[in-house]
Amino acid sequence: MARTKRNSRWREVLKDLLSMHRDERRGVSVLIVLLLLLAGWVYYEQWGRAPKEHDLTALNSRMEAWVAEFEAQRPDTTPLQLFPFDPNTIGREEWRALGLSDRQVDGIERYLQKGGEFRTKKDLGRMYSLKPELVERLLPFVLLPDSLPKRTYPKKEYADRYPRPSNDGGSSEQIERTAYVPKKWQVVEVNTADTTELITLPFIGPAFARGIVKYRGSLGGFRSLDQLAEVYVLRDKPDALLKLKELLTLDTMAIVRIPINTCTVQELAAHPYARWRVAKPLIAYRTQHGPFKRVEDIRGCPLVVDSVFRKLAPYLSVE
Repeated sequence: MARTKRNSRWREVLKDLLSMHRDERRGVSVLIVLLLLLAGWVYYEQWGRAPKEHDLTALNSRMEAWVAEFEAQRPDTTPLQLFPFDPNTIGREEWRALGLSDRQVDGIERYLQKGGEFRTKKDLGRMYSLKPELVERLLPFVLLPDSLPKRTYPKKEYADRYPRPSNDGGSSEQIERTAYVPKKWQVVEVNTADTTELITLPFIGPAFARGIVKYRGSLGGFRSLDQLAEVYVLRDKPDALLKLKELLTLDTMAIVRIPINTCTVQELAAHPYARWRVAKPLIAYRTQHGPFKRVEDIRGCPLVVDSVFRKLAPYLSVE
């Protein structure tokens, strides 16, 4: 009796779950139809339709070109018949007969066309396209010397007369020699010289001369030769600076000063010791407090600290 009641209860539960009204049955029917159509399309795409034929002509041609290039670059395994040769005169086919690839021959031809020359056997090893083992195999057959002969230079002669004793022990023979006189360089004033005058000095080329004149123009002139160390092309060159200081003089009267009471902020900011960081607040301070009576009055601006004042003040005037 109890089992019958349990079965009856389960039947009621299943009936409640499966009972649907008309709209629900219609929706389920549509869903089943869509699932059947989707399953049929998957079956057709996977097993029913014939595979599509693709045109592989372009791919095959690219593969053939790649294989041909690979075969051309692959070293020849056949034994080489090496022969004596001059790398400056042999042709392309002879290089290939020596075991070089087309790319390696191209590199050698470019080197020769640009004016290069093989003068010794070791010069062949400087070609980066040639492997060291290939160079070692070719060196015994290169028709070039192992090294270049050493150059001989004439000895310097001096003006002194040196005694040379005679064979008989008598009077000595005097030898005349030409005097070596060091060249004296003309001293140049750095605040008025142009690039033509500067490059006449030793250790100053066109780049150094242009750098000195350019920085001097933005500075207004040098007040100390130590300021040459601030020139961009002379930075980190203490030896050159020491030599230049011996060949340059300084005229501080040639310094161009900036009128601090009438200059614009752009004019002041162009100075290397001011720039915008100091120029803008200094001109604003002048606008607020009026013209400066002395150059020392610029210390009232908070941005003009002692280090800035010491460098900038010699380039300012209140006129």
